[in-house]
Amino acid sequence: MKSLIKRLVPKGMRNKLKGMAPGNSGGQAVAVPYTIQVSTPGLLKGKVAVVTGGSGAIGRAICCRLAADGALVVVCGMSHDKMQGVVDEIGANGGKAVKRQLDISSEEKIIEFYQWLKESYGQLDILVNCAGGSARQASRPIYELETETIDTTLHVNLRGAILVTREASKIMVAAKRGTIVSVTSVIGEHGKAKFSEYAAAKAGIIAFTKSIAMELGKLGITANCVSPGIVQRGTITPAQMAKLKKTNYMNDYGRPEDISEMVAYLTREEGKFITGQNFKVDGGRSLGLKGD
Repeated sequence: MKSLIKRLVPKGMRNKLKGMAPGNSGGQAVAVPYTIQVSTPGLLKGKVAVVTGGSGAIGRAICCRLAADGALVVVCGMSHDKMQGVVDEIGANGGKAVKRQLDISSEEKIIEFYQWLKESYGQLDILVNCAGGSARQASRPIYELETETIDTTLHVNLRGAILVTREASKIMVAAKRGTIVSVTSVIGEHGKAKFSEYAAAKAGIIAFTKSIAMELGKLGITANCVSPGIVQRGTITPAQMAKLKKTNYMNDYGRPEDISEMVAYLTREEGKFITGQNFKVDGGRSLGLKGD
């Protein structure tokens, strides 16, 4: 066999093939082993994370997940009692967290918050925009929509997130690193009847995120969205549970932890090459907005 190879394969090519053999580094091409990195607790150790809407169901799960990965979490919201509950839960599980009231509808309050953050910790590695929600008590068609409802919904879901992100980006740009994740909704991409202003706000966040991803990527900063479907919030009855299961194609209902795991992945080392994307965590609901 060796003699046949010598006759059929030129000497130069034989040397190249020999150099590519396992365990031989003498050639021009050497096989490089692929190493799989597995996430472990403490992966975010030394990092500071800010989570707006941190006392809500999804926000709480995100705060707890990031803290479990080792980050110091700043839980932001409006209710001191609810925020304290999140801080206590994180502390009971060995994590680190502090609470800070933040009204994202006020530019002045947002600027004051970041001044406090810089003075207290001197860094910001992760921002999660999770504050939001519909301003109306009952869904209405566009011809019945009140101006106050439009303004409130856009301020909370779009304007507030943009202002919070703008101030956060100043810190991240200076450090040349950072991760921004905004929790939106599948409605932002697919729309929903009688929720037009809410859908517009969430669609705005998706477009905003893609745009800043283009601006910030070269500076070492990623920006992504996570769009939940219908998620269980609080205690539900068997009848409500059965209804929730019909809103997607997996015959189950979403849990806050389903969203927090996706958010956490984007903040870890494994997610460092992902930016400008919108991840739907909805059990397939967005395939046809099942249940609407």
